[in-house]
Amino acid sequence: MTAETPAPPARTEDRRHLRGAERRREILATAVDAFAESGFRGSTLRDIAQRIGISEAGLLHHFRSKADLLTATLVERDRRDEERRRLSEAEGAPFLDTVRDQVARNAATPELVGLHVVVSAEATDLSHPAHDIFRDRYRRLRHQDTENFRAEVAASRLRPDVDPERIGQLVSAVMDGLQLQWLLDPDDVDMVDLFEHFLQILGAPPRESAGDVAPPSPPPQET
Repeated sequence: MTAETPAPPARTEDRRHLRGAERRREILATAVDAFAESGFRGSTLRDIAQRIGISEAGLLHHFRSKADLLTATLVERDRRDEERRRLSEAEGAPFLDTVRDQVARNAATPELVGLHVVVSAEATDLSHPAHDIFRDRYRRLRHQDTENFRAEVAASRLRPDVDPERIGQLVSAVMDGLQLQWLLDPDDVDMVDLFEHFLQILGAPPRESAGDVAPPSPPPQET
């Protein structure tokens, strides 16, 4: 190719791929909001598609079903949470405060918490479409904070008998259990306060940072 020869245009399939990836991200962002506002049963693919300005068939081009979209939404929720935590840690927030903030954010999004509780229970079935996603999620969560917990113990911010290799699994279990109890009986279960009590049992000091999470809101009641 000489200097006078114009560069070839971008391949059509490359442009389509980029547009498709952008559309998929837009659908996921909209679905997170829709499911948070109206829950799984209260949201429809048509409503989500209309929010974006595409047809329901166009949405189904990217996600095969409402269940497929739900699964992707929960994965996106985890991605957002991890990103928020990375940003908080980069700004100097103490590790235990980022964990506290996660619980507070959960308390402010009852619909998404409810979706997580229901789908994670359903996903214990080997044939469930989200089974591998939830299995891999918990495998990752078990030890993602081992080094952080080890540092907290070494700095005497947790009791010396706390096992850094195992406490991450227990923290996840407490979070999940509190979420279930809170959804079932919100008037008698203060998820944020009980999780703080759990941290105190582990020897954690009071929170150090102010945090920027939204105030908790009660889960919707059955009619």
